[in-house]
Amino acid sequence: MIKIILALLVLLYTQNSIAQEEKKDNTGTNPANFTYDTRFYFELADLSDPSGSLMTSTVEFRLPLGRDIANLSDDPEASPFYNIGKKLQFRMRAKYKSLNIDTPEIPFGNSGISGIGDFDFRVLYMAYTSKSFLFVPGLEVTIPAATNDALGFGKTVLSPIVFGVFPGLLGKGSLFAPGYQYVFDIAGPGDRADISRSQIDLYLVWLLAKGKNWLIVDPQVVFDHETNKTLMLTEVEWGTMITPLPGASVYIRPGIGIGGDKPYSWNFEAGLKFVWR
Repeated sequence: MIKIILALLVLLYTQNSIAQEEKKDNTGTNPANFTYDTRFYFELADLSDPSGSLMTSTVEFRLPLGRDIANLSDDPEASPFYNIGKKLQFRMRAKYKSLNIDTPEIPFGNSGISGIGDFDFRVLYMAYTSKSFLFVPGLEVTIPAATNDALGFGKTVLSPIVFGVFPGLLGKGSLFAPGYQYVFDIAGPGDRADISRSQIDLYLVWLLAKGKNWLIVDPQVVFDHETNKTLMLTEVEWGTMITPLPGASVYIRPGIGIGGDKPYSWNFEAGLKFVWR
């Protein structure tokens, strides 16, 4: 009898979890959907200039700031922090890199270097929302924590970012979120390269099979103001939810570099995400 009751409870939990998953967007594909999530992903890139390869393993955490803080008050809606989690999101990333360079005439040429890369932190602010448009500015900070000069900027870097989100612009279940980011250094050793570049990201998403799968097309253009180079690349992502685990998903993300100044010939990323409220 106990086994039957336990089986019924497991079945009820599973059905309830699936129903909740269908109601929520747990794909982690909407940059304006401020969720709690953890991500693990690995990327391999075939470098162009200098020639070689770069492998990067990343651990990423995202969380709304202060979503539940208003619950500490007797009158939550009177608190200045009420629902602040819907307005602010924090992201942190840590990376481990393995770099192999096949160009002997440059520093670190013909060598293999592995170690921790720079850390970066980002805060996004939900400035405006409507059914057809969302406006989200933010700021990213990169801390020079790399264990080798070849694995990081070597300087503290600020990156203001702004993007708009247009739900349903390209059909049901679609999302168009173009963004602009300016990346520049503010402190660091004078012998390290100065950083000044503009990044344009055209981000398109289609949710498929009622949100169980998704397709992302992500063309990107980078204008390097220090070297006067224009870097272009395009990545395509296919992802799917892991049905027995609500909020869990896996994806693959191949990409190619475009033009004479491309940062790499090709890259391939694969990842695992756990997204929850």
